[in-house]
This record gives sequence, C-alpha cells and structure tokens, in this order.
Amino acid sequence: MDQYDTVRQPPLFFISYAHDSGEDDKHVQRFYQDLDHDVSMFAARRNTSAGFCDVAFELGERWSPSLINNLSTAQVFIPILSPVYFASQGCGREWAVFASRLARSRAPDTTSSLIPLLWVPMELPPIAQPYQYRETAFGTVYEEVKLRSLIREGRHVDHYQSFVQRLAQRIVDRCRSTKVAEAEDRPGFDDVESAFAPVPHHIGAEARGGSAGPPAAARALDSRPILNPFLPSEES
Repeated sequence: MDQYDTVRQPPLFFISYAHDSGEDDKHVQRFYQDLDHDVSMFAARRNTSAGFCDVAFELGERWSPSLINNLSTAQVFIPILSPVYFASQGCGREWAVFASRLARSRAPDTTSSLIPLLWVPMELPPIAQPYQYRETAFGTVYEEVKLRSLIREGRHVDHYQSFVQRLAQRIVDRCRSTKVAEAEDRPGFDDVESAFAPVPHHIGAEARGGSAGPPAAARALDSRPILNPFLPSEES
C-alpha cells in the first residue's frame, strides 16, 4: 500500500521531470541514483535516500501520497527542463507547489532552493528565467551540451561525475543555510493549478518530438511569475 513517508527524514531534494516511458526515463533514473548517493555522502545520511524522484511514475497517473508528501517537504526542487517539461501540466503543478512554499518562506534568498537543470539546449520561458542557474562550478561541458548529453555520451563521463558531485555539494549547502517552509496542506493533483499555461497542440507536438523548441513555444507559456521576476540569477 502506498502511504505517506512518516518514518524517513524529509528529502533534501526533489527531482521533477516529464516522464516519457522510454530511454530518457532510464537516464533520469541513473542521474537520480548518482545524485542521491553523493548527497547522502555529503549529508552523512546512512541507509536512507537523501532525495526523491518518482521513477516508477506512469504517464497519465495522478500523484501518489508519497510524491505529495515529498514534494511538500523537500528542501531543494530540481526541475529538469525541456520543451516537453513545460508542456506537462503535472510538472507545472509540482512547480506551483514548491513555488508556493518559497513564497511562504521567511528566509532570504529562497529562490536559490530551486535549481533548474537544462535537459537539452532551449530558450527558457519567462517563468523559469528568475531561477536561471548558471555557475562555472558545474563545468563548461554542461553549459555547452546540457544534462542529457552529459549522461548519454561516454566521452563526458568524467565531466558528468564532477557535475553530480558539485551539484550534490550545492544541495547540501542550500539545505544547511536555508529552510523552505513545509506545505501547509498535502494537496491532491486536482487541487493545484499548474504554473504553466496550457500549450497549444502544435507546440505540444513539437515538444514531444524532443526538439529544442522555437521561441514561439516560450511565448505561448504563461508569463506570470509566481515570485519576483526581477530577482537576479545566482552566479559565481
């Protein structure tokens, strides 16, 4: 039976991504496992996961109680951005829940607790731009090819391992320095309005095809920011 996680500690991070029931799901699962290992090491967590990623999620499913509980308590939100991510109402709902938690948090600089990662090169829609996360510590190869190629291409294995370690360190640092408020309630899937506007059918088709997405796709997305759109990006 699927129940709320009441015994394990709240997750330090939550990975949000658009499932495709294909090869990319396997790549994300590998990335989650590698990141979870490194975060657990830096945070000295033993015999328990440090993060959450619903790798067993099936397309068309609603949120499980476990997903809801972890989304409501995780301290760092890591959306894996792609054109299809912004075409997903489920991902938009996950974003909305965490953004509402950031809005309730009194600690300064909580926006740094949302760390977007680019799955493929693309133009970010307005809602993601306040959180654009570029840091030289993540490496120039990630900046050039983005996460999907970093995982898939064997010639990048050293850069990938370094990227995961540095990201893990950043997650643990954020958790130690900033407290994100827990969600007041445990929202159901249908209780949350997506942070993303519905994407026109022709754009959704392009996104499902895995293209980098034209500027029109970004313009079609909801430009209403959940938080202050003028917050600076965190850069080194």
